[in-house]
Amino acid sequence: MNNKNRFLVSGGLTYDIAKGITLSGRTKFDYTSAINEKKYSATTDAIFAQQYGAYYKADASTRQLYGDVMLNIDKYFGDFSLAATIGASIQDVNYRYYSVGGDLNSVANSFTLKNLNQANAEFDQDGYHDQTQSIFATAQLGWQSKLYLDVTGRVDWASALAWTNSKNVAYPSVGLSAILTDLFPIKNDVLTFLKVRGSYSEVGNAPTRYIAFQTYPYQSGIPTTASTYPNTDIKPERTKAWEIGLQSNFWGDKLALNVSLYKTSTYNQLFNPSLSASSGYTSIYINGGQVDNKGIELSLSLNQPLGPVEWNSTFTYTLNRNKIKKLLKPTTLSSGLTVEQDVLDLGGVGNVMSRLTEGGSIGDLYVTALRTDEHGYIDVDYVNNTVAVDKNAGDRKDGWIYAGNSQAKYTMGWRNSFSWKGLSLGFLINARVGGVCVSMTQALMDAYGTSKTSADARDAGGVIINGSLVPAAQKYYQTVGTGAGSMYVYSATNVRLAELSLGYDIPVTRVVPWIKGLNIALTGHNLLMFYCKAPFDPELTASTGTHFSGMDYFMLPSLRNLGFSVRLNF
Repeated sequence: MNNKNRFLVSGGLTYDIAKGITLSGRTKFDYTSAINEKKYSATTDAIFAQQYGAYYKADASTRQLYGDVMLNIDKYFGDFSLAATIGASIQDVNYRYYSVGGDLNSVANSFTLKNLNQANAEFDQDGYHDQTQSIFATAQLGWQSKLYLDVTGRVDWASALAWTNSKNVAYPSVGLSAILTDLFPIKNDVLTFLKVRGSYSEVGNAPTRYIAFQTYPYQSGIPTTASTYPNTDIKPERTKAWEIGLQSNFWGDKLALNVSLYKTSTYNQLFNPSLSASSGYTSIYINGGQVDNKGIELSLSLNQPLGPVEWNSTFTYTLNRNKIKKLLKPTTLSSGLTVEQDVLDLGGVGNVMSRLTEGGSIGDLYVTALRTDEHGYIDVDYVNNTVAVDKNAGDRKDGWIYAGNSQAKYTMGWRNSFSWKGLSLGFLINARVGGVCVSMTQALMDAYGTSKTSADARDAGGVIINGSLVPAAQKYYQTVGTGAGSMYVYSATNVRLAELSLGYDIPVTRVVPWIKGLNIALTGHNLLMFYCKAPFDPELTASTGTHFSGMDYFMLPSLRNLGFSVRLNF
């Protein structure tokens, strides 16, 4: 049972100092309290509760306070315009968590804390208090509404930086945009608008709280010794980015083209490599790594009447490539210890995992594989009609081989809308091209003999391996289903009807003058797949974690949503 209460209070004041100059202040208070109870009756499986049942109760509360004050300027000076903001803000977050629970002691299904078995009751307490103080400024200087220079800056003093050598995080940016059709005599009946822009920015990310401070967590009521090497030389993660773009209109607003090119570089990521036992510590938090991303974003829109029918069509295309330039290079600590990390396993499900390597990309998937001979054929023991998993496969000889990257090579979307005499029809087709995915659902169904594939093999009297029929399908699928993820790698390419809508504006104004408009519509989302070779929806992930894309582990099927709406305007 979950019970949550939330209270929100906000307010603001604005004072006009002079024409085009204002001073404003805002504040917001947000408080949330939640109580979670778990009650396991006496008949619950012994995995979760003993003979009398079990009871757990948790209480969590979060208090957030935000406030800022800003001086806003919006002035014109002849051909120049200035829009600027200077301000300061504070954000304070206080989180508290308490829980207690365990098996019931003597009275079945009496779900009270007094009835807990005190000998094995579990207690937990957690919390944190974060605060970020900031100053910021933005300014846009324009000339004749044709040329604009944008400059922004922000500095955060975050409590997460306490006990580190870094005291703040800065966020500078600069951008320049120009409307070329106004600056130069190039505007004509075909090219009616042309704007170019460019920008550079840097952003930061404070590290995880407490990592630079020696803590002594309690275990069984006794503080434990620290296991993490103390390192105060922790820096905020940084991302440097530049972008250039073009926006153009042709034949009025009939055809519009927008193109953006970008590149980002993220470095000073936080690593937690293991240390040798002789150091007296198990691990250390340390900065390192660099990941670069570059890509293209493009959209092309067309507004074209088809006789009495208004037609609008938009095509979008996105492409992103990322490269892991480096992980943690060999670094010598003040104690003389040297740490490094040239590979980082991010976890996975079954026989597939996400691994980061220098020169690789985020989203790289690695799988286990069957043993093969020098020609690449599967190694079959024809005496026992069995195959085996290669425990020494892969570049690192650890049994893992590269399967591909879960990210798409590029994505496309095509949206169309048609309207005629109050009737409207629209649809959106999305395409995700490239990438791979791995289905551990299919693997385990094969291993347990519940899949159509394993049933067909039994009917055929065996499995086709290296072009020949090998009997004993049960042995084969039990081996590959539980130990060879490479047999369950699929293309993640898919094309789907992502959205479909049909609406009608009912002419009620003549009958009821005080009603300005009445629209009814039927909408559908994720309606059908035009193309998909994977046995599951590749857009789904096996977990809410960051690095589980492309992995299927008994996930629920993707949902098709149908809806009906009525919109009334007065």
